Amino acid sequence: MENVKELTKFMGGASVVGSPQSGFEFIEIIRHGLPSKVIQCVVKSSAISEDVIYKSLRIAKRTAARRKASAARLKAAESELIFRFSRVSVTATDVLGDRDKARQWLLTENRALNGQRPIDLLDTGIGFEDVLDVLHRIEFGVYS
Repeated sequence: MENVKELTKFMGGASVVGSPQSGFEFIEIIRHGLPSKVIQCVVKSSAISEDVIYKSLRIAKRTAARRKASAARLKAAESELIFRFSRVSVTATDVLGDRDKARQWLLTENRALNGQRPIDLLDTGIGFEDVLDVLHRIEFGVYS
């Protein structure tokens, strides 16, 4: 997995997600549910609005608002979606060189992804893997 420290920082740091040392440690964190504060941190780190993130990940806006208002943990499925978004954002930033380029790439239709925006594919495991695959092809200079 990509840099766990960068991913942890993107999601709000140790005070929000803990101090995982490997991708495997994220499994238990996700199963337990990320704190709702992670949403604010991810919005800030990605420079993508909450509304766009909720819509693309198919997370109900009202449900997220309730969890934030009560400082409740996200459900495991919601945590997994936020984790996927975060992992792709960190990888895109690393591959493309900066946050603005990564943001633009996530929000732009991509021929290698059947004309869809990468952000809109992160709600399924297959889409998530396809997006990471395209990023890795870009990283290694393979035509995408």
